[in-house]
Amino acid sequence: MKKALLFLCALAVCFCSCSPKIHKQITKPLPPLDATSEVTVYDLSQVVPENAEVIGNVSVVDGGFTSRCDWETVIEAAKQEARSAGGNGIEILQHSFPGQNGSNCHQIVGYILNINDDIEPAELSEYAQQQFHDYVVVKEGDTIPCSIQDEGKNYISFIYERNGVKRFSRLPKTDVLAYYVADPVALAEKKAEREKKDFNVRIGIQGGYAFRTASLPKDVSNDYKDYLRKLTRGPVLGASVHFSLRNGFTLGVKYDRFSGGAKAWGYTYDEEGNYYEGDISNLHTINFVGGSFGMMSLSNNKRHCLYYDLLFGYMDYKDVAEEFGNKYTLSGNTIGIGIGIGYDYMVTKHIGIGAEFSYVMGALSKFNYDNGTTIEVIDLGTSREGLQRVNLKAGVGYYF
Repeated sequence: MKKALLFLCALAVCFCSCSPKIHKQITKPLPPLDATSEVTVYDLSQVVPENAEVIGNVSVVDGGFTSRCDWETVIEAAKQEARSAGGNGIEILQHSFPGQNGSNCHQIVGYILNINDDIEPAELSEYAQQQFHDYVVVKEGDTIPCSIQDEGKNYISFIYERNGVKRFSRLPKTDVLAYYVADPVALAEKKAEREKKDFNVRIGIQGGYAFRTASLPKDVSNDYKDYLRKLTRGPVLGASVHFSLRNGFTLGVKYDRFSGGAKAWGYTYDEEGNYYEGDISNLHTINFVGGSFGMMSLSNNKRHCLYYDLLFGYMDYKDVAEEFGNKYTLSGNTIGIGIGIGYDYMVTKHIGIGAEFSYVMGALSKFNYDNGTTIEVIDLGTSREGLQRVNLKAGVGYYF
């Protein structure tokens, strides 16, 4: 018996955790309606009828382990709560789609409405009489006093009032017969302010350290591996320009230069068994220059800026080397791609200091070998010289 009770309790916990969490507050209790009664749902693309009164509010949200939270399940749960409170309407004030707010659920917040022909429309409040100088005429023929907030190609957004409660609606123009804006200049100014870019151009200069991430040869001595490892690390300098587009998107250009060098004493034997010793040295430089496409956004207080870039462009490689008195240069070029993530703290309106992480990739299939007297092409066949590297940089950005 005890095991059966434990099983039922566990099953109940599992069932509850799979269902969305519901919050409800009733301000005007009414007799509950039948479970099959019709409940009308209004969203921001609709206007609530004049004979509607708010009797409470309801929210259906992710409970943390919710799995049954598709739109039909969530809206039906809200309807059931409305019926139990005696309401026959729901006005959705906020709708979060899956992927928003860190949840995979549909989530809603709204009013529970009582829509009844016996309800007399209330007079406009003193606030509405002072502020609502515009109007919208909907297809049903109703003229709605309001304050128009935005006008787009396909929609009109406005604030209106029903029975003392201020509401926001974003009506498709296909549902509007006519509309009137008392102060079109003020509306245009508000729209221009909303669409105003945080900046037009950002110019950044950075410096830091980089690490090449290509694998080292396996068939060489440990001493030589240590030598090659030194060549994979070194300083990197860079500059970038971002041009602001609409909605936070950016296009830009980017350049950075990596250099890594090493010098050591070494020895070797030639094919005939002759012994050689002396200095060996290498100086690697890798340049990346190309374009970027990404996003950039400033925080509401304009003190923090984040940007993300996809990089594409050109990489070139050069190794100035000396081995036992023989000097030569290896060079090559290839296509490069990468990603970048950066952050700036805005010390003034136009100047930010911050850090940037980027990863660029490219690989060479052949080299140009130049010993000062002859130049030849060395084809690596199926092998590749990997140029990929991680860049960690700090610097300053100028915004204007």
